[in-house]
Amino acid sequence: MERKKRNKTIKVGESHLVQLLFSILFIAIFLLVMYVYSLINVRENTNLRYDAEQMAFHAEERSDKSTMFINDDWLFFPNLRIENIRTYKSLIDYTISLPYASNVTINSKGWDDLGEDIEWHNADNGTGFIPFMNGGMRMVSGAYMANIKVNETINTLYLDLGKVKGHAYIFCNGYLVGNTGDASSFKFLPDYTGGYSSTAVQNKNDSIQLIILFYSNEMSTRCGLNSTPALYYESTNEIMSSVPSAFIAVLAVVTLFAIVGGALLRKTLTDARSYYFFALMSLCLFFYTLINGNFLRLATPYKELEEYAHIISANIFSYWFIATLFTKFRAENQHRYSNFDSVIITCGGIMMMSLAFLDSRLLSTSFKTTTLILFVFVLTLSNFIKIIFFYISAPNSTLALCSSISLFFIFFHIILSNNQMANCPLYGVCYLIAILALVIYFVQRYISQYSELIHSSEHLKTIVEEKTAHISMINRDLYNTNKRLLENEEARKNVMSNVSHDLRTPITAIRGYSELLLQSGSGLSDDQRQVYLQNIVKRSQQMERIVSDIVEISKMESSGFSFEFMDISINELLDELYMLYTSDLRNSDKKIVLDIPDDDLLITKADPKRISRVFENLISNAINYSKEEALIEIKAWRSGADQPLPEQRIHVTVKDNGIGIPPEEIDHIFDRFYRAKNSGQNIKGTGLGLSIVKMIVDKHDAQISVESVLGEYTIFHVILKPTY
Repeated sequence: MERKKRNKTIKVGESHLVQLLFSILFIAIFLLVMYVYSLINVRENTNLRYDAEQMAFHAEERSDKSTMFINDDWLFFPNLRIENIRTYKSLIDYTISLPYASNVTINSKGWDDLGEDIEWHNADNGTGFIPFMNGGMRMVSGAYMANIKVNETINTLYLDLGKVKGHAYIFCNGYLVGNTGDASSFKFLPDYTGGYSSTAVQNKNDSIQLIILFYSNEMSTRCGLNSTPALYYESTNEIMSSVPSAFIAVLAVVTLFAIVGGALLRKTLTDARSYYFFALMSLCLFFYTLINGNFLRLATPYKELEEYAHIISANIFSYWFIATLFTKFRAENQHRYSNFDSVIITCGGIMMMSLAFLDSRLLSTSFKTTTLILFVFVLTLSNFIKIIFFYISAPNSTLALCSSISLFFIFFHIILSNNQMANCPLYGVCYLIAILALVIYFVQRYISQYSELIHSSEHLKTIVEEKTAHISMINRDLYNTNKRLLENEEARKNVMSNVSHDLRTPITAIRGYSELLLQSGSGLSDDQRQVYLQNIVKRSQQMERIVSDIVEISKMESSGFSFEFMDISINELLDELYMLYTSDLRNSDKKIVLDIPDDDLLITKADPKRISRVFENLISNAINYSKEEALIEIKAWRSGADQPLPEQRIHVTVKDNGIGIPPEEIDHIFDRFYRAKNSGQNIKGTGLGLSIVKMIVDKHDAQISVESVLGEYTIFHVILKPTY
């Protein structure tokens, strides 16, 4: 016996390592974008020379016309109000009469942190804020002052305060020239301001004296200047005025395109809820950008509430969006309580928003930043754990992982304050990149699906044409088949006559030998008696085989007959048959060779007795119709091992080097009672063996075919479906 080892290829789906590397690349891209963005869009102090005695910045010493960023050496006056500004005419008047701080540094904490180098003056009675009533609200106020010496050739500069908190009034050389920041009072509908408001400031006597006065709710924190003020020349101001509006326009168009496009395609999604959660998340982030960038102006307390609610809501919707990407996967794997974590996250977010709305003073404490950081961290960690440990093999795992990374960067930069040159926040850029990537991903996916659909349509058209031609041929064959049926009826009668003859022949022989034994008595020699008895046994076996075949077919055709299917090893079954027939042929010149894999049991679901009968009949035929020095080759293997199990097949072939089958008779060898013309008169049979084989194979939803060359070889090929 010869055995060949066959390497088994294990199919690997989407590689977990590839997903991890792709996620790392995605993070690297975000970090690169943030780094480049921080280089080109950050306000860095210009370091103008500051004269402490004159309390003035000297810009007239500059030869270029680049933007001036002033971050240090401001003066700050707490409790200054509009009526005070109208009273005092010069900077000297303020510094003599009012308490103030010098060496003030601008940072994201506003007037809550004026820097480590500040010096207080005229502050014998304290430096705290004194609340006052304004429009039914308790307010506090404070003013930033700077005197900038400029060249006489400069007529107008444009002041951009960047990120501020509270309502700001801008005075230049004692005159009110503009206002910006949050709305000055509560309104049911917000004001639309365009999101950018630079203020023109005029040169007077080679000097620009700036006073930036802030009014804010008493309970608000971090009021005042939150980023470095800038002085632009006219050409730069035109660019800085258009960039934020263009950015918001692009963001609005991309968001609208994603929402409208998603609405059109939502029915093609596995779970349409993923679209709705994505749309709600996108709207929350977009409106947060409008409110935070002062494209929609609200009063300070209400602005903080709106921003807080939009961040929490966007987080909740993003978590549900990622969860719904795995709806089909959870259903297929019967995961229970699959949305339990999403419900907990939602309840936690609602509770946080409820606390903020019940007591808005919490947003003026560390409650806002702490809860947001904790919420974003919990959501991101939960998403990573779910994806990596539970859904890594799901179809949308890479999309979910990249979405989770994107959202983490977006929400992380929403929480952190920034000091950007143009009013285009980094979280907005991250959001724009993420939504563009998502749109490109789905567009690419649907283009691919459309291409496959076109290909399938063309393939289907070809198949229809082929089937139409095939049906026409079948119609022609039906007529011929009907004609043959009439002929087969006569043939059946002849076959039954042959079967009767085949049964009578062994019976007559048995009877004759038995009578000879009875009549001869002791007159026969031992050798003669042995020959007669052997002939009786041989004829009995022949008759038994004929009866067995007829009974077998009758059983399988009866309605009450059923197969007992179970998992069996074709490998072991063929091994047993090989040992059996090798033993039977040990005194013969005929040899059997078995070729089966050592590392694959070839498991299939079958009736052990019936499927064994298939291979017994094929092997017996191969032995009977072979030459004296014959070689019977039995081979088994698995095809498509690197494909999904439903696409794999188990193949078994039985080959002999015998008399072969005439080409014109190959199509009839599985017909009942049919025997090839060259089968020989000395090989007894009813022509039922291969019919039984075909019936058993069909009951197993398997296939059998034959290939033969007359006088050279015959190969029977059985194809089964594996269980595992």
